[in-house]
Amino acid sequence: MIQSLRQNFMYILAGTLLFVVLSSKNILIYNEELLIALSFLAFIVTSASTMGDAIAETFQTRATHIQDELQAFFHTKETMLKEVKHHIQLQQKIAQSVMALGAIVLVNVETIHTQRAQAVRNTVQTQAVTQLQNMITQQHALQAHLHTVTCHAYKHVMLDAMLLQKKTMQTLCMQNALELIGTMKRKDTAQKTSFSTTAEQTSQSKAKKATVSKTQKTKKK
Repeated sequence: MIQSLRQNFMYILAGTLLFVVLSSKNILIYNEELLIALSFLAFIVTSASTMGDAIAETFQTRATHIQDELQAFFHTKETMLKEVKHHIQLQQKIAQSVMALGAIVLVNVETIHTQRAQAVRNTVQTQAVTQLQNMITQQHALQAHLHTVTCHAYKHVMLDAMLLQKKTMQTLCMQNALELIGTMKRKDTAQKTSFSTTAEQTSQSKAKKATVSKTQKTKKK
């Protein structure tokens, strides 16, 4: 305390002199407000003089505690930031790994899709070729069957046509023969009629000649 008074002696002396001068010049008027202000100032000065070290120590302790809390807070914050940074880096690595894995999966899926599509195309092509071969085989068998059936049908048709033609030819021959016989009969009848007519005409002409000769002989007699 004495040491603090020694340190602040000049300030105390200057304050006392200033108070005296102001009081002598009637600048300071002693009323209730001034007395309350002087009492409060005396209390502050007395407190600072008597409890300054304790207050300073208290404030220093409080400041140290606040500083320790701030340091702990900053340390915790730094630790948390490091952990967050580490987690962010881990998330970035995981994201990169997931992207790489996704790219690999995509490539594998495209490869599998291409292979399956090729396998499906090959299977469809094989089935189509097999079906075409079966269709061609069935078509050949059908053509052979149709050829056989057509040959048999053509054979029967030709036989029927030949029989029909034979019957037709026979009928035509019979008709021609009958017509020829009829024509020959008509010619014979015509010839006989012509011969009989000629014979009658000849006999008539002979009879006329005989009658004429008889008449001439009678006239001569």
